[in-house]
Order: sequence, then structure tokens, then C-alpha cells
Amino acid sequence: MTPFLFAGIPLVSRKSLDKKEIMSANFDVFQQTFALSLLSNLASDYIANERYTPGTHGDPLEAQLAANIQATLPLPVITAGLGDGWQIAWGPAVWRGANAKVAQNAALVFYNPAVTFEDGTTAPTHVVAISATNAISGYDWIVEDFTVSSTVNWTQYHPAVPSATVISHDSLMPVISKGTATGVAHIAALTPTDPAHGKTSLSDFIRQLNGTVNAGARIVFTGHSLAGALAPTFALYLEEHGALSAFERVQVYPTAGASPGNGRFSRQFAHAFPRKTAGEKPWQNWNILIRNQYDIVPHAWNLSTLLQLLTIYGNSDAEGGVKLPEQIYGVVLAALADSAASKTLYAALPSAQFSGGSPGPAPATAAAYLTMAGTQHVKVYISEILGPDFPAVGHGPTVPGVIEFNDATQRIAAIVKILEKILHPGAAG
Repeated sequence: MTPFLFAGIPLVSRKSLDKKEIMSANFDVFQQTFALSLLSNLASDYIANERYTPGTHGDPLEAQLAANIQATLPLPVITAGLGDGWQIAWGPAVWRGANAKVAQNAALVFYNPAVTFEDGTTAPTHVVAISATNAISGYDWIVEDFTVSSTVNWTQYHPAVPSATVISHDSLMPVISKGTATGVAHIAALTPTDPAHGKTSLSDFIRQLNGTVNAGARIVFTGHSLAGALAPTFALYLEEHGALSAFERVQVYPTAGASPGNGRFSRQFAHAFPRKTAGEKPWQNWNILIRNQYDIVPHAWNLSTLLQLLTIYGNSDAEGGVKLPEQIYGVVLAALADSAASKTLYAALPSAQFSGGSPGPAPATAAAYLTMAGTQHVKVYISEILGPDFPAVGHGPTVPGVIEFNDATQRIAAIVKILEKILHPGAAG
């Protein structure tokens, strides 16, 4: 048995390596992948006391992410679900711009020498887990999520090179949104600030793995929300540029993501990563987007599905109905305008849909709408995939230089302010 590791330090101690004492996973391989994906988000809702100077040692937000993972992995519910054997092979690492006090992207790579897959085979496996939108990061919302009016030619895209936006389109040109291109560039270049977490960028680490892995090795790319677009796009880039050729199987497990690009891009992804159905549940599929019917995020950025956001939670202009809150109506119109301004037709990745159940009474305020949307975007996935009794992932102690932003009401208020900036980008504040 290989214990959980964090920066080379065992997180779960065992007195014996007797195979009879090895804890098998209660979760199947899809549930394990999703649980590991969740761990990449444990730097969200934290605010650093100081802005970070790129190139300096030890970003406290990275240290907070590491501390939270270290505190979470040994929890009985986690060890019961994941079983023994998972360790951190690279990371965690956080990216934030020079003026930011919050995490804007994060990722880490897990490794298990013996993962049991849906067909009963066992293989050494790396899981690349990429973080979702940090709800209190205006950059994530405005730049990486909402920058869809400009697009980038996928055939010319390189994460390390500034991307020229596409001026004119044709239906045969695969394009991705400028926001997705920006996010993938950050993820590819992501490098830990603490050498104990890794000394190379994520992209270089994966390329090095490709040159050293043993026969039969597998790799999985996963992420939720923003990373539900970034993970498949990053995986496709690496696949098309030969950086994953040594792996016996490359799989992608995105959840709750928006459309990264147009229909040509979606078809190109599907060709590189054919859908692999492995169970009766919608979430038991590889290489397709797992989406909740009542989650607003996967409705972006196709024009027809964006329109559904006006009534998705039962809002109506009919007599006796609850009108859609004005701020939400404005944001939906802005999203439609941005998508149309791209002069391309955004198309969702191939997907499998489940129903999170009726959301409840139609929301009358922006805060109520966002609260409902947040439940459908996060909690419902956890309940559906990991079970209704799976608890909220715990946090460790706050590290020096960081405070936790843990007031749910204030968090919703912060998101409303971000939406106001989307609606009124030139306004003060």
C-alpha cells in the first residue's frame, strides 16, 4: 500500500503493508475522479493580505490550498471513498495576477499506481485536476468565463504565445473563446511557487511524464465549472501536439462546463476523445461533459440554450408569475450579446445530462437566483455523483497571510457586484 502523500510527507500512516489491510475504494473510478477534482478548489474563498510578486517564493494562497488538501485527504469519508494509494505527484499550484489577492487558477496532479477502471482492469493513473471559477474572483468571471465575444483560431493556438483574435470565420475553422484560450495558457504555464510542490510548469511536467511512464499508464483530465471548459481544451491541445502519446489511455472528465468553442471545435474534441459509456448513470461516462439540467453554466454560450436562462427557474412575465430579477435579465442579455458578437456559433461539447430535481419557487431577487444557481451548479453534482450524505469538504487551519471569506451572504453580495461590473464595465468601483 502506498499512503497518501503531500510534498513527500505521508498523510495516512499504516503499520503494515499486508495486502489484507489495504482499504479498497468505495467510489468507482468516476466518483474518485470527481472527488479529486473537488480538491483542486480548496484555495477558493480565501483572500491574501498582500498582492503577490510573480517569481517570489511561497505564495500563501498556494500554501493554503496545500494545507486544505493535507487536512482533507485523511478524513474518514475521503479515505473510505478513495481507498488507499493516491498521492500528489505535482503541485498544488496557484496562479494569480500581480494585482490579485485571490486565486484565479489552480491545479495539481494526483497519482495512484493501481486504479481499478470500469472494465475491471487496473492501471497506474495520473489525474490532472484543474480548479473551477473562484466565485469571488472578478477576473475569473469577467476574463476567463465571459470573454466570448472574441475567439481564437484553434489550429494556430499555442498557450505560450499571445493569441490573435479571429476577425472572420468560416464553418470549417475550429475556434475557442478568448477566455478559454487565456485560462488554458495560465494552466499550461502554472508552476508551483514552493519547490516542494514541483519545479516545472504543469505542461512540462506532463510532457516529462509522457517520456517516462511505463506501459499501460493512463491519464485523466478533470475539472468543474470554468475547468469543465479548460480541462478538455488543455487535454486536446496536449493530445494534438503529441504530449500524451505514451499513455495507453487518455480520458477527460469535465463537469458543469460552458462551451469552450464552436461546433467544429466540439467535433474535433469528440474525434480525439470518443465517448465511452461505462455505466447506467449519466455521470458514468468518459470524454463528455457531465451536466445538470438546471445548471445555468452549461447553457453558455450557445444562443438558444442561453435564452433558456430567462425561465430555467420558473420566472415568468405572465400575470401572477415571478419576474426574472432585473440584474439577472441584464446579465443574460449581455451574455447573448457577447456570444452573438463573436460571429461564431458556440456549441456545447458532447454531454450526458441528469436532473437535479425541481429547483423550487421562482427566485424574486438576484441573490435568490444566484443562491439557487449555486446549489444547482455545485451541491447537486456532489449529491448526484458522490451521494446525498457526502459532507462538505473540510478546510484546514488558515495559513499566515491569508483570511477566509466564509460568509455565504457576503459571497453572494460579492458575486452580485461582479455581475454589475459585467453589466457596467466602465462604472467606478
